[in-house]
Amino acid sequence: MIFGNEILNAKQLVQKLGISRNYLLKMVNNGLPYHQLGKESRKYYIFDEVKDWLKKDWK
Repeated sequence: MIFGNEILNAKQLVQKLGISRNYLLKMVNNGLPYHQLGKESRKYYIFDEVKDWLKKDWK
């Protein structure tokens, strides 16, 4: 953990949530928050942001 937030890549996030990669992509397309260091870099996810988004935005 960095500064109290767990930072995960896509593989780690799908394992932690128990979902498929395709389902993660569906969530991203529907507004799941993610971060990137540059336009061509991989996405990473802050788990606290993901949890908050799931609680209020995902239906």
